[in-house]
Amino acid sequence: MKIMFYADWPLATTYLGPLYKYIKEREPTWTLFFVGDLGEDDKKYPKGSKSAKVDFVITCDELSSAPNTGKKICIFHGLASKAQAYSFARQEAFKNYPGYFSVPSQFYRQKLLDLGVKDEKIFIAGLTKFDGLKKNILYAPTHNQDLSAIPVIGDRIYEIPNVKVHLHQWTRIGVKPTHKEFRSKHYNYENREDILDLLEWANVVIGDLGSICLEAIALGKQAIQVVNPNYKRFYLEQKKITEEEMYSLPEFAINQKYATQVHSFEELKEALGTVANVGNASEIIYNKIKNGELK
Repeated sequence: MKIMFYADWPLATTYLGPLYKYIKEREPTWTLFFVGDLGEDDKKYPKGSKSAKVDFVITCDELSSAPNTGKKICIFHGLASKAQAYSFARQEAFKNYPGYFSVPSQFYRQKLLDLGVKDEKIFIAGLTKFDGLKKNILYAPTHNQDLSAIPVIGDRIYEIPNVKVHLHQWTRIGVKPTHKEFRSKHYNYENREDILDLLEWANVVIGDLGSICLEAIALGKQAIQVVNPNYKRFYLEQKKITEEEMYSLPEFAINQKYATQVHSFEELKEALGTVANVGNASEIIYNKIKNGELK
């Protein structure tokens, strides 16, 4: 197998480099080399000829000046568009691209489909720049039946990779039927009060109308608030406050401005994965090449 990594500008090595390293470690007999402007990384990678016949040419831009000497794979060079990538300004370039697009997530796949790119030319991998990184996720629902994320998410929280679960004190030790029911949905959780270390560990914090989302926001974390559909019953009927005052409270006023609200597990998964797959883009791209999936 022969692969050309084509850098139209030095920043391309930020994305091409991790993929080169991943493949090189697993396929030492393959011929891998770089062509183009590598900037300060010029001596870091093996160089080759632009006119060489190869199996694949991997680039970071749909308008790359890379030669058509092999099947092309565009892995992009970021997540923004700047009215170019994923934009109708370059629709023809996308539709007529002689190769495959490795995109960060379903959001970006849909953008290319909307531009008229054929589905078989697109696959989701993420950003190679994120290889080896993990998204650390803390889920800490409160215990109140009408406020907690648990009736919305149930035990499906364990479908999310790299998640740690912390249950409220009353969910862990309470004797009410609701507490026992909530506890039964969680087979693995942090059975302790102090979770400051988990807040520090987490990149993303999933909560509800308890305080954990506000703590996440205070620490500069991504906060996702799961909205229990019965919350008004708690505030308006049980606590007897007005709707105006309810929405002025911190769990509403601050979260609505700085957190992401979701209303189902599917919305939660979308919120977690909209921007990009994190951690193993090179592995996905390598397997596509290795297994002959890119015809």
